[in-house]
Amino acid sequence: MLCGCGSGDYRSSSIGLGSQEPAQQVRREVPEVTMQYAYYGSNDSLHLLFKFEDARQVIDILTAATSYEYAVRAGLSERDAAVLQDSVNLPDRKLTDIEGQLHVKLSVPGQVVQEPNVLHLQLWQVKSGQEYLALKYKVPLKADMLQKNYLLVRAATGKPLFENYITTSDKLLVRDYNPNDTVLQADRFNLDFMPAAPPMSMRKPPVPRTLAAAQTYTFPVFDTLSLDQEGVYLFNPEAATSKGVVVLPGKYPYVTQAKELIPPLIYLTTSEEREAMQKASDPKAAVDDFWLEVGGTQSVARNLIRTYYGRVEMANKLFTAHKAGWATDRGMIYIIYGQPSSISQVGPNITWIYRESDTAPYIKFVFTKKENNFTENYYELIRRREYEESWYSSVAKWRAGKTNL
Repeated sequence: MLCGCGSGDYRSSSIGLGSQEPAQQVRREVPEVTMQYAYYGSNDSLHLLFKFEDARQVIDILTAATSYEYAVRAGLSERDAAVLQDSVNLPDRKLTDIEGQLHVKLSVPGQVVQEPNVLHLQLWQVKSGQEYLALKYKVPLKADMLQKNYLLVRAATGKPLFENYITTSDKLLVRDYNPNDTVLQADRFNLDFMPAAPPMSMRKPPVPRTLAAAQTYTFPVFDTLSLDQEGVYLFNPEAATSKGVVVLPGKYPYVTQAKELIPPLIYLTTSEEREAMQKASDPKAAVDDFWLEVGGTQSVARNLIRTYYGRVEMANKLFTAHKAGWATDRGMIYIIYGQPSSISQVGPNITWIYRESDTAPYIKFVFTKKENNFTENYYELIRRREYEESWYSSVAKWRAGKTNL
């Protein structure tokens, strides 16, 4: 059983084919410390709540982090004048935090919450011994943020919903900070967005369409919410600070069910291959057969599965927007090429660079932020015909059973 989908993690399941082949060497993972934030306005202040964690689970951010600094500056540059700044030492370990996550809350006065001001946040952590490393994050401040007077909270933990996704089995609470509010409205939209097109595709982007809500809900504040239908939910849809949440079944962002294995293969397979897998009497076995044919041996196939679907899950964690993370432009590039050598951001553009190696040439991808009613986490790739050779070469390496791309 290569893809042991079910209640457990398929990537750690044993292969029941009797092979005694030596295990392949696994490359050491590099930490990926992410920051997510939620906020609400109350008492003429903006209250920001941050969650830091290593998406790769290589380090324990709770023990590594020592302090943080923040400054509200009149722009994105660290050279811009600071209108407010402070630093805070963190305790050795916050027992109230969830394992592997560091939660921080800070408040800034309402008068600084306006464009072009940006909150600059630096998290300091001990890297090794007395060596310190600063992780830098930026949050643009807009006056509209003060009008958001509610917070979506996970019922199981009491922690804010930092992610823009949940599962159909999750439950939420609405905390409202306006005594006059009694209900919160949400519109549900169907998940009918297409996966990313190849990076060299020059077809015209789809014309922006007007989406009609499939359903409208009204939730009493402080009640428990159960969103048991798949879709994209837009909370407080009439407000400038509306929040979109993708609701998917299973254990999203993890891939644990057979039916979840086939769609992300769109970047490696033909439509005929995927259709055959979907129509197979045992789709999971059909996916196993695909990877065995690609890998040639059981150990190589198992390593391919771990690498490919590990990247799918990481893409879901990092890039989910109005659709699953694997289906976005950044998710597509991440799955095929892996983690970039370097990432930089200038204005609305994020640049990923893959440096030249023994197995791949230098290549650069630029993603530009697109306005989206559902999320602030949507970036589209600037497509170029020159990507064609690199793309087909990388896909061919996957199809030849090579993961060191």
